[in-house]
Amino acid sequence: MHQDRSQFIRLCIANEILIFGEFTLKSGRISPYFFNAGKFSNGYLLGQLAANLGSLIIRELGTDLMLFGPAYKGIPIAAATAINISGCTGTEIKYAYNRKEAKDHGEGGSTVGAPISGPVVILDDVVTAGTSVYQSLEVIKRAGAALYAIVTVLDRQEKAENASLSTANILGAKLNVPVLSLIKLDDLVHHIEADQSLQSHLESMNSYRDQYGAT
Repeated sequence: MHQDRSQFIRLCIANEILIFGEFTLKSGRISPYFFNAGKFSNGYLLGQLAANLGSLIIRELGTDLMLFGPAYKGIPIAAATAINISGCTGTEIKYAYNRKEAKDHGEGGSTVGAPISGPVVILDDVVTAGTSVYQSLEVIKRAGAALYAIVTVLDRQEKAENASLSTANILGAKLNVPVLSLIKLDDLVHHIEADQSLQSHLESMNSYRDQYGAT
């Protein structure tokens, strides 16, 4: 596993962003781990997240793009990552996000930030059912822009309901765009295998991956 990924996983565990136990997901599945991006709740942690995402985006997608953060967790992620990329490259990376409800006073509208144009990268914490992606895509299309890529913090690599592929793979194929992530379920399992202090979670993680892992 790439050293940067291992460092990022350690950061998440140390700050209880990634925790192990027994958690009921929205899908009804009982997961042995939970990832809470809301815990990137101070300047240092959000800066570390943005630095990792910024590095991934620069390396894989370049800088001729703008970022879109779906409300709500995608908003600080997109803003912080735009700051990081701009600082690292000297380019003015624009970003925008959607409102849950359109504003009918003041400046009005359903989005905040830069006008949505050109190639757009949707940036979010975890893609589960793909709902926020499709909602974001509608906003992007209405603005006359084009979806360029989807970037998430974590890819759970779980098969979607009534499918053998993951939601990320289905989205990538259906929308014909790359779907990238900082870390994946496989990375978590590999990290646990290498860390003696986490060995008690290995069996449940492997069992979950065997049961729900995408092909």
